[in-house]
Amino acid sequence: MELKLIKPISFYTFSAKVDFMEMMQYVRVMAQNLYGSAIDNKLEITGPLYWIYNGMVDMESKFDLDICLPVTHSETESKEFKIKTRTEFKCVSAIHTGTWFGLKNTYDKLSHFMEEKGYQPSGENREIYINMDFDEEDNNITEVQIGIK
Repeated sequence: MELKLIKPISFYTFSAKVDFMEMMQYVRVMAQNLYGSAIDNKLEITGPLYWIYNGMVDMESKFDLDICLPVTHSETESKEFKIKTRTEFKCVSAIHTGTWFGLKNTYDKLSHFMEEKGYQPSGENREIYINMDFDEEDNNITEVQIGIK
């Protein structure tokens, strides 16, 4: 676990207001759509897929979800995807390996670390999908970032 300050990043972004179950419809599908549209629009992809959660309190309440692909800054947008540049992001971070069903354990460890250090959450969390392996889930590598004030 470590404290990080992430510099501003430009993203090609899909946005939705969803609850936990509603967001599941976007797994795999939206990544394919984002990559395809970015390539069609000749955007330069600069990193792995991000899922950014803002205001997620529990499994039932609605929150803002952004599924994002880092790109070189551009004015190119589509009907479905917009360019958003995120400001600096201060967070605590940990690498999670394996199935995403275990992500809760990583979040719990980060939350405990934050509590020990006296860090207050900002309400924004990010998951960066460094490696997605839908056939062998133990090969997944995800960086979990919890924003702090």
